[in-house]
Amino acid sequence: MTSVTLFTAADASAWSGLMAAVPAGIGDRLAALRKVAGVTGVAQYSEGRPQAIMVGLRRPAAAMMRIALFWSAASFVAGDGPRLLEVLEKEAYAQDVLCLRAGEDTARCIGGLWERRNGFLQRWIGIEPTRRRDQVPPSWPQTAGFTCGPSALAMAMAGIDPALRPDRALEVQLWREATTIIGPSGPGGCDPYGLALAAHRRGVRAEVFMSSAEPIFLDRASSEERRGLMSFVQAGFKRQVEAAALPNEARAFGVEEIGRALDRGFSALVLIDQAPMMGYTCPHWVLVHGHGDGIYFLNDPWVEPDRLEQPMDVVDLPVRAAELDRMAWYGNPPYRAAVLIGPGQALT
Repeated sequence: MTSVTLFTAADASAWSGLMAAVPAGIGDRLAALRKVAGVTGVAQYSEGRPQAIMVGLRRPAAAMMRIALFWSAASFVAGDGPRLLEVLEKEAYAQDVLCLRAGEDTARCIGGLWERRNGFLQRWIGIEPTRRRDQVPPSWPQTAGFTCGPSALAMAMAGIDPALRPDRALEVQLWREATTIIGPSGPGGCDPYGLALAAHRRGVRAEVFMSSAEPIFLDRASSEERRGLMSFVQAGFKRQVEAAALPNEARAFGVEEIGRALDRGFSALVLIDQAPMMGYTCPHWVLVHGHGDGIYFLNDPWVEPDRLEQPMDVVDLPVRAAELDRMAWYGNPPYRAAVLIGPGQALT
């Protein structure tokens, strides 16, 4: 007699029982996953002992869940894999998740129909959104804690020119041109004016939305001297944007405007607060590159090690319009910033 049970991070007895009943290596992986918020598990038991375990790890604020672990005992019937998958999908859908992802080996063990993507497999729960833009720029996760903007810009440029492959040299060079210099404990990130100028220098069309008339990111500086330097740098960038006659909207954008820009062939570097996704407040740039049926698709430069994330967790993420609208505010008082990136002259 077999039974299938759902469990979450709060179900301490389920986790401890499973960890005690599986091989040590699997038990260690379960113990690590249990510490991560947003895990949902499905276990199949026979005569009170686990026969199979499937654990999904959701990317917070995104409508995607990755199958982070699948284990089965020798007595497990392979044909039961789709049954467990169906149970997990039903629970994931109740959590507003729209698609599942898995590595190729994991998907093969589970069974079911999967779509092959670049480096992973994916399946939609329900109807896949109809996109108005299908091209997915290559993912380039940032290689430093302060280079999210340059990484997002490098991905946007590669989306325009498939021959351009993002690398660390490009990421660091873009950062050197666009940085506000100072961060909380070292080098600083990039403001929208600096990113727009770095794109413009490379023959890429750039348009800026910036709702704050005052310098931004000053909450990231620890002294008045540092805040003064950041303000000076940003003022210089803004003057250069004006001198280059780059379009500059001094207002907060609406998410629907990002959608219309995507329809015109742009992608968008959007400033978000990382709190909804990572649980802590921090300014962060992501690349929004597609949309359809109320879903926006983005590449996130940040792979979170504390959440045991993998590269497939940050590329082509589906995010509902309302969620993107909530994330795309930062600061106190809150402001919005975005840089639209589109084809111009040939990239160099």
